[in-house]
Amino acid sequence: MATRRESGSKRGIANWVSLALFGLAAALFVVVAVVYVRDRGKKDEVPPTPASVPGHAQTINVVNALKAQGIKADFSRGGGARIEALTPPGQGLTADGKPLYVFIYEDPATREEETADLAPTDLVLVDVTGTPVAGGAPHAVGGSNVYAVLLGGDADLAAKVDRAIQGLP
Repeated sequence: MATRRESGSKRGIANWVSLALFGLAAALFVVVAVVYVRDRGKKDEVPPTPASVPGHAQTINVVNALKAQGIKADFSRGGGARIEALTPPGQGLTADGKPLYVFIYEDPATREEETADLAPTDLVLVDVTGTPVAGGAPHAVGGSNVYAVLLGGDADLAAKVDRAIQGLP
């Protein structure tokens, strides 16, 4: 059987360990409170759009370029589409309510090589099930590493889309 002195020292060590753990918990609580108060005002800030690296535009850069031309641009709920002659899939956007499909290439040279000889009859868009996408006569434009196909819309919208895509770095 343990002597009183041994059991007392074990209790003393347990008390010190408990006190140390309580102190650690209190310190962590203070750190969390400070971080919460400091970051509380930043919760509504939208992170900045990544900068467009020349020749490596992303879909968000395309959306911002369209908006800079005065086009109401947004991501499409309908999903993407494919064109048999193009390697990357098209990401669905809307431009003033008209379907716009954006094909993002690794670099401008690959985009130019793959799209240089496309004829309007090659611009047959199909959805993931292989069904042709409806939406009007296709209008295509390339710029940087992006190739875009607008379905429908008037000449003014097509010109704005052209300026937006051709203006990508």
